[in-house]
Amino acid sequence: MRPDELRRADHFRHDDDTDEIVFAVEDGRVLAIREYPSVEAFEAAVEDAEYVGTHEGIAELPGVEAFEE
Repeated sequence: MRPDELRRADHFRHDDDTDEIVFAVEDGRVLAIREYPSVEAFEAAVEDAEYVGTHEGIAELPGVEAFEE
C-alpha cells in the first residue's frame, strides 16, 4: 500500500495479532492506534522504547465511555 492510499479507519493486523488502525493522515504523517492482544504483548513491544511521559493532547480527550451508546 502506498502512503497516499492510506485512509482513516484502514485496519492492519500484524503477525503477533496486534491490530493497528489509521486514525489520521496529514502532511505525510500517520496517526495510528494499536491494540495489543495482551498486556504482556504490549510490554514486549515497548521494552526497548523510551517512556517520555503523558501526551497532553490525548490526556485531554474524553474517555471511551463518552463514545458508548
